[in-house]
Amino acid sequence: MQAARAKARVACAPFGSMQNQGILTAGVLAAALMVSPLSAYAQGRPLRVTGTRGISFGSVIPGLPLHVLKSDPARGGAFELRGEKFSVLQLVFALPATMAGPAGATMPLTFDAADGGFSAEASITAQATFDPRAPAFGQLSKIGQASVFLGGTVRPASTQRAGAYSAIITLTVSYTGT
Repeated sequence: MQAARAKARVACAPFGSMQNQGILTAGVLAAALMVSPLSAYAQGRPLRVTGTRGISFGSVIPGLPLHVLKSDPARGGAFELRGEKFSVLQLVFALPATMAGPAGATMPLTFDAADGGFSAEASITAQATFDPRAPAFGQLSKIGQASVFLGGTVRPASTQRAGAYSAIITLTVSYTGT
């Protein structure tokens, strides 16, 4: 089974603190997706996976989890898939448990059973929900395309250090041969 992969780099930008209000705010922002596509072939047509949008958490407040929906067109993550029409694909995410930050600090990042979405129509409004923590399957459309969408939750500690945090999310897509 040959596979194609795309990586998304999720990053946080320093936001600083608002000491006069007693709130420390850490900014979490998805950076541009870094794509490392590998091609897999089915009857001569390569399978291409391209990261098109990272998950963007915006500003977060220490101690308050923030969830981004997979269906959010501005903040949810997205990948485009292209390949042999009607091919069945296996989708496997490598999801980080934390984002690394300044001076060894980490920020928990979680994904739930409804955080993955697959659309053969490549439409954010027409998704089949799947659990991104487990392998999933989808079928390319009659023109050989589909999209995968991803949401998630950042869980900053109440004592979260302000600064830049980052993590890599990898989606591996394989033809199943069926």
